[in-house]
Amino acid sequence: MSKAFKTIEQQVLSQLRNDILRGNYRPGDKLRQDDVARRFEVSTTPVREAFRGLRSEGLVTIDANKGVVVKGLSVQDVAEIYELRIVLEPLLARKSVASIRPDALEAATALHEQMCRADDPHAWAALNCDFHDHLMRSEQGSRLYEMVRNLLLVAAPYVSLSIYLLPQIQLTDNEEHAQILQGYRQRDAALVEQIVRQHLQQTLEAIQDSVNEETLGSAFR
Repeated sequence: MSKAFKTIEQQVLSQLRNDILRGNYRPGDKLRQDDVARRFEVSTTPVREAFRGLRSEGLVTIDANKGVVVKGLSVQDVAEIYELRIVLEPLLARKSVASIRPDALEAATALHEQMCRADDPHAWAALNCDFHDHLMRSEQGSRLYEMVRNLLLVAAPYVSLSIYLLPQIQLTDNEEHAQILQGYRQRDAALVEQIVRQHLQQTLEAIQDSVNEETLGSAFR
């Protein structure tokens, strides 16, 4: 797969993911390959690959008879995503402490500073994805990294929703991110693993406190 082709596939996947998570497509809606290809002005091949990506993230089902059908996420699905992150992400963080490059740590620090100034939940959530990714990108190419990265992308809209409903979460998360950065600077893998696990557990609890079936999928319209 060429680099350019992969970029098109990722762009289609990213936009469709956002459309589903923001409620533009509702559970039960059908995604037709030709319609999506026309919308993005691409061939059907990257669309087909994007559909497979959505299926791997649990956002659609693909059936030979019914086609591609939007599944969406329930509150239980969001909780499961964070339960998986709590298991996998601290392990990846621990591994990345030894391999992180100085420029990646500097970039994560700059992102943290932007997050401390951000006043929009959507912008903060996007910066949050980049922040965590920069810290763990040294492990890119591993199965563990790809699994965590996919979970991080799917979780992003619910992070922004929880901040919108409970703004104090943003301040707490910024403080915890500062602690994570300090652990990386000290090259303390055990400390980073512990802080990341606590951070994710507290984020899960905040989402569970603020997000319900009524707000889920409708707050981003």
